Formats: sequence, structure tokens, C-alpha cells
Amino acid sequence: MSDGGKAAHRPAIAATAGFGGGFVSGLLGGGGGSIMIPFMTGPMRMSQHLAHGTSLVVITSAAAVAAVAYGFHEPVSATLVVALGAGAVLGAILGARGAARIPAMQLRQLFGLFLIAVSVRLLVWDSVEPVLSAEGWREPAAGLGLGLVGGVMSGALGVGGGSIFVPGLVLGLGVGQHEAQGISLWVVVIASVMGGLTHYRQGTVDTKAAKWLAPTALPGALAGAVAASFMGGRTLQVVFAILLIGIGLQMLTTARRRIRSERRAALAVAADAA
Repeated sequence: MSDGGKAAHRPAIAATAGFGGGFVSGLLGGGGGSIMIPFMTGPMRMSQHLAHGTSLVVITSAAAVAAVAYGFHEPVSATLVVALGAGAVLGAILGARGAARIPAMQLRQLFGLFLIAVSVRLLVWDSVEPVLSAEGWREPAAGLGLGLVGGVMSGALGVGGGSIFVPGLVLGLGVGQHEAQGISLWVVVIASVMGGLTHYRQGTVDTKAAKWLAPTALPGALAGAVAASFMGGRTLQVVFAILLIGIGLQMLTTARRRIRSERRAALAVAADAA
């Protein structure tokens, strides 16, 4: 656990980051970490790994509120929730444990490109033919695999996993947009709890910042879920794709800046050593 303190002296920024992240999580069925983390690593001056861990803790509570709100609008498949949740739990633990040892910025760039490609696919074609025919045992098996991939990304990058779960459910299994986002939110809760606990035990959670982020993330998540319930399936899919493109571009930009900064620092050290 970290009490950091730096973020605690910027309550307005933390509150804004919390509400924005919560709203996006509720509107898209996840992805709030992509809003919060730039605030944390920017004006709140957290390290990348500390921001990831703190984001997961806050996302857990926000996703739970949004998931309940979605439940009043659209029933979800319990089979897929359980299957994705099981895979996501394992993936989140593996991702959180490996976060400090992987090239996070390079992975962030690849993930940003992936989000943009998926978003273009959702925008260009109105009707989505599922890649898999998920019937019988194939449905939980596909859910388990999708949950594992999303969980690893959640634990490693500090995002809730919805950016993987929702496109995977819609494009891969042919699930409707509203139901996919409802399923994603329940799985995000499960995966974020496990990933957040792992980060907490490793000391990569800023508890003082979380006290400012969480209280605004909850109403933000509720507002996002309510907004999504008033949209038609195709409208919500277009909004999801457009915002996902923005998240992908943001991830590419921040990763590129961080890589350049690290290279300049390494060159400076090498020059001093010479």
C-alpha cells in the first residue's frame, strides 16, 4: 500500500478523473482506467504502476454500481458472466504480477492500435456476424478464453478489461451491445477485485488518491449506465466505437511520449557516464 500524498493535494483533479472514469465505465461497460490513468500519471504525478493499481481499485466500485443499473435494463447471460469471470480472475492476477516486468509502454501502443482496429470494424459494418457459433460447451469455453485475455490486460495496464470483453462478445459471439456491456461490467468487478488486491499487496495503490477518486466515480458510473440505457443498440455501438478510438489514440500518444522521455533520459545518463 502507498499513501503517496501527492495526489491528495489535488482533490479537484482527482474528483474530475474519478467522475470521468466512472462515466466512461458506465457508458461503455468498462474502459474507465483509460480516462483516469492519464490524470494520475500527468497532473497527479503518480508512477505508471501506482496509477494502474489505484485505477483498478476505483474501477471495482464504479463497475459494480453500473452493473446493477444495467441489470434493470437488460438481462445478461449468467453462463458468460461466470466463464468470463473465471478467466478474468486468473488473467488479472497474472497481469498484475507481471506488470512490473513487461515493457508497459510498448504493450500500451499495441493495445491502442488494437482498439482502433476493432472500433473501425464496429463503425463500418452495421450488422455483425459472430466469428464463433457459441452453442453448448463452446459458449463457456469461448468466454473463458476471452476472460483470460481481458484479465491479463486489466492487470497489466490498469484498465477494467471492458475494452476487450465488449468487442469480443459482440464480434466474437454475436451478443447484443447492451447485454455485452452489462456482462462486461460484472466481469470487470470480478477481475478488478482480484487485480486490485494483488496491486494492494504489492504496494502499488495510492489509498489517499483513491479516497478522492472513488466518491465521484460512483455517480459517474451511474450516470453513464443511465445514458447507455436510453440509446438504441446501434447508436450505443457507434458511441462505443468512437470513444474507443479516442481511448486508443490517447494510449498511443501517452505511450509514445513516455518512450521518448525514457530514451532521452537514457541518452543523458550515457552522456554523463562518457
